[in-house]
Amino acid sequence: MGPTKPSRDAQLKKDLTKNLTSALEGSLKENLKLSPDAALRKVTKEMLANNPFVPPIGCPVNDLPPELLAYIFLVGTQMEAEYEYADDDDEDDEDMEQYQLSDEWTDEEGGNHRDTAALGSLANGGDMEVDGDGNEEDEDEEMELPFQVLVSHVCKHWRVVALESPVLWTKLNFGEGAPFEKSKTWIQRSKGLPLDISIDCTIPEENEHDAHDLDDVLHATGDASSPPTRTATISAEEYGRQYTEMHKDCTHPHPHLPLSLLDLVAILDIIVPHIEQWRSLTLTASLYDYMHTLLSRLAQCPAAPLLEVLELYHYEDCEDYEVFRPAELREPFLIFNGYAPNLRDVALWGVHLDWDRSLSFLKDLRDLELTYHAKDVRPSYATFTQMITFSPNLSTLSLCLSGPQGNDAETNDWGTEPISIPSLQELVLCYHEAPYAIALVQKLSVPNVRSLALDFDGEDYTEFVKQLTLPMAGTTKSILSGLEHMKISGLPCDRASIDMMYEQLVGLQTININCSGEEEEELFRRLMYPAAAGKKIYCPNLHTITTTGIDGAEMRGFVEARKAAGVPIKRLMMSEEDEIEDKDEKWLRAHVEEFDFFEPSDSEEELVDLTEDDESDNDMDM
Repeated sequence: MGPTKPSRDAQLKKDLTKNLTSALEGSLKENLKLSPDAALRKVTKEMLANNPFVPPIGCPVNDLPPELLAYIFLVGTQMEAEYEYADDDDEDDEDMEQYQLSDEWTDEEGGNHRDTAALGSLANGGDMEVDGDGNEEDEDEEMELPFQVLVSHVCKHWRVVALESPVLWTKLNFGEGAPFEKSKTWIQRSKGLPLDISIDCTIPEENEHDAHDLDDVLHATGDASSPPTRTATISAEEYGRQYTEMHKDCTHPHPHLPLSLLDLVAILDIIVPHIEQWRSLTLTASLYDYMHTLLSRLAQCPAAPLLEVLELYHYEDCEDYEVFRPAELREPFLIFNGYAPNLRDVALWGVHLDWDRSLSFLKDLRDLELTYHAKDVRPSYATFTQMITFSPNLSTLSLCLSGPQGNDAETNDWGTEPISIPSLQELVLCYHEAPYAIALVQKLSVPNVRSLALDFDGEDYTEFVKQLTLPMAGTTKSILSGLEHMKISGLPCDRASIDMMYEQLVGLQTININCSGEEEEELFRRLMYPAAAGKKIYCPNLHTITTTGIDGAEMRGFVEARKAAGVPIKRLMMSEEDEIEDKDEKWLRAHVEEFDFFEPSDSEEELVDLTEDDESDNDMDM
């Protein structure tokens, strides 16, 4: 047996003895005559100089070049932005009101006493508030600040670096409320760099009290049995007043009240003078009045030379998509004077433009999303075709209850020529009536599509599925033959059409199925069954599956069947709302490489709940 390594204590004693002897001998040679205590202090200091467990003297990070420190700040800001989806900036804007971001520092150390105390609490994870006298007060919720603001309040040096890094101040959301001083300050600090602007004008759909939902507050028809009407909709200001009145005795925190139309006008007054800096513009609204206000203002703007992303989302519920309502706001606009040469990604939800005149900038797109358009405000087939053909690099096309105006069988206004999109990689089709969906896929020639998402309900889509199995216009292959990824949120059809579809999905690698109805459950089950002819299991290259509405026992049977057939599932995602016993979860984790749960969207939960409540109404002859 070889010699054992000395213990840390023994090694430390040995090193101290050696270094102390060397120091004493050296002092004698140099006639310094160090005392043993002085020599010990000297040796200890030297030995601890590079010890990682001993804090360094000063702040080494401040020795970094300002450019590198600024880059670290940028990375921190980007990392924080990745998690904004979960928080929706719930706390940031409230906390911003406590800080005058344009104030200069007031003491020699580079810190305002009020800010320093608050940051001290943040660093220690404490819950406190600092009043005007600098005294600490307990607070229920921990304060949070945007990363770039936080680092700008650490010390004078960091503040200078942060304020001189315009890239940190280019994302605006106006969530702090009027008069929007924070956003004005950030625009100044951006120093002309491209701006990413996001404006949320939505009205909360629900609050802490189920008894006071949005319909109770926004609609006052006087008849609880009748559906709410657009004419009964009140303003956002009135919603805020009524909400405050109803919840004046509540202890729960009030949500941020929606922006008013006057707020939106004020925001536009702030950002329009800087339109040459816009890189992205996103606006979400519950009422079309807000969109009309935005569009009418954009119609007065000269151009948006740097704009790359335009996302306008109108979320107002509507059950009739034959004619646009309200009629008085139907006017189509030409925005940016028809000039936005760098526009690449466009999403228009329930928002229409002057389509013909807008062709000057609705071109060279890479991502186009048209959703929830009433039939009378959709682009003509000719205009839609030009929009597509003028975008040779189009990668993603999403048509959900929207697209070109409907085909007239008598006049054949869609013609016979296919719409060829060889660049397309992802296609999304949702909520169309079956005849329209069939006519649409008959016209599309998308030989390189790798991802297809479908969401249909309300009627039988068997013929649509059969159309998917036929060769695309001008080709010898169906759209299914080249697919690698597929998502099915709803697809009522018979077993024969499912088999026809699965037989062609030989290259499919991932699938996401929302089993909201018996038909979708059959889609899941058929993935376990062999094809009738070749006796081979469907989708032999499938390695990843995501499901909603499937319990643990069913999924265990599925994984077992695929493994027995020699085509095992490697990755599995299941809805956290589905019933999965511990034993099934343990078994699944042991038999797939990756297993995890996900939180389903509200629409997925509603579909599953509807199926459980009205199962008898969803039967179909298979």
